[in-house]
Amino acid sequence: MKTQLNKITILTLVILISLSALAQQRVVTINGIVPGQPLVYDQIYNAINADAPNRVTNKNVVYELKRGQVYLGMSTINTTDFDLYIRAEAGNGPLPIIFHVLNPAGGSSPMITARKNLTLENLEFDGKHSDGTLGNRFLNMYGLNGRVILRGCRMINDRGGAFAIQVDGVKFYMTDCIVGNQGHHISVGGNGRALDIRSTKTVDSAVFVNNTIYNLSDRVFRNMAPVINYVKFDHNTILNVQGYHGCIQLGKTKKAVITNNIFSNPLTYGDRLTSRWRAEQTQPDKAFAVITHDSLSATLTTASVEMRNNNIYHDKMFVDFFNQTPPGDSIADVRPVNNAVRKFVGAAIEQAYFNEPLVFKNTSSAQKLYEFLIHWVNYPKAAIFPNNFSEIYPYEWDVSYPTSSKSYTAADNGLPVGNLNAFPDKKALWKSGQIGSGSATVSNEVFGNIEVWPNPFAGHTNFTFYLNESQDVRVEMLNNMGQVVRTIHHGELSEGSHNLIWDGTSNSGNQMSAGIYFMRIRSENGMATRKIMKN
Repeated sequence: MKTQLNKITILTLVILISLSALAQQRVVTINGIVPGQPLVYDQIYNAINADAPNRVTNKNVVYELKRGQVYLGMSTINTTDFDLYIRAEAGNGPLPIIFHVLNPAGGSSPMITARKNLTLENLEFDGKHSDGTLGNRFLNMYGLNGRVILRGCRMINDRGGAFAIQVDGVKFYMTDCIVGNQGHHISVGGNGRALDIRSTKTVDSAVFVNNTIYNLSDRVFRNMAPVINYVKFDHNTILNVQGYHGCIQLGKTKKAVITNNIFSNPLTYGDRLTSRWRAEQTQPDKAFAVITHDSLSATLTTASVEMRNNNIYHDKMFVDFFNQTPPGDSIADVRPVNNAVRKFVGAAIEQAYFNEPLVFKNTSSAQKLYEFLIHWVNYPKAAIFPNNFSEIYPYEWDVSYPTSSKSYTAADNGLPVGNLNAFPDKKALWKSGQIGSGSATVSNEVFGNIEVWPNPFAGHTNFTFYLNESQDVRVEMLNNMGQVVRTIHHGELSEGSHNLIWDGTSNSGNQMSAGIYFMRIRSENGMATRKIMKN
């Protein structure tokens, strides 16, 4: 009996030790190379593979890259059974830069194929190969119902798009990123997106906050077929989008919030030059617009679009170009929104957008984009432009603009429109929670930009909120007696935007009755609540 008790005690200790190990996050440092050192390939791929035995007992791991070092990615990192989290080490030095490189046979494969949750933080990805060719969608999400967080990253030089969603149910968050030079700029074609949604039927959410997105040959956001529950596009600066197929293609989105953005020179090819590509537009209204939405259909019976404070404009040379009427031809300017967006926004369309040309502190002139446009007009059957279009943009961008501009106080709560990273003092005020963003109700300095939708709800409701720092968070549903009926989340959440879902059930799996409930978010730093009605 004593022997059996000892065995049970030992087994219990082993289990407790294992659980303790699982609860502790491991940090695995991966070294790159510095200029002058011999080339070493697949440092990240090899380190992650070598760490596989450690993940058997503890999958809670973050892979950390060294600032100022270079990583060469040739093989595909395929995460089938663990969440992949790669970040830069703490500090203020240059971001680790990851180059997508060709294999010895001259071929190219995706760099990341995530089949679980994916977090990439403060990294730079460059898809331009040594022979001048570009990688094609080398960052991918294949994890059903998975979550993607891209925070503080730079993603440049991809032929297809900066990131591709290849599966249903994904929650996508891009914050504080720079995305540029997307597409095949030396030939006429339709690639070049910030987010490329492919081969899917449904996407849970897509959130873009405080990003700079520039020099795309196609769309910022491609959504041809899927129904998306929620899209948020807030405080982004968009510059120089050629627009073979559009700019923001909401497709079948149930709820969209598009607020406080700058669209500088979107769809510069105008309405005529892009007409041959309209087959890839899914809305019945085929005339081009910067922001489009499909009409309601059998798969989308209701939809809403909230839109305000967006500066949408073209530089004068493009306006003059649009106003030309060559013999036997016509070049028309593009509309800010299509008819479906106008219908869903309703009477608030007057506040949806305005027009104010801006001069940014440090971005390339749009002159080269204009020259590219003129070349295509003069030689419509030419496949190649004389110069590589992606070469004209500087490495560092500063999208700040004069504080005397209307745009500087045109956003919600008197903040600047566009990427708030251009105005650090204003961003600090916005992040503190002392000032909100749009319809988002801010409780205190801990939880910002809280939204609940739909509310009231019947099937499920979503909670979106922003954390100003990584912390342990508990999200709970309470009944009108103050009793916890469901714990939605308990554990660490990273800084940035988060989206959680309540399906109306209790912790025991039973469907709760109709009535009033309260969503409560709390951590050691603070607490916030929201009232919810269940039908």
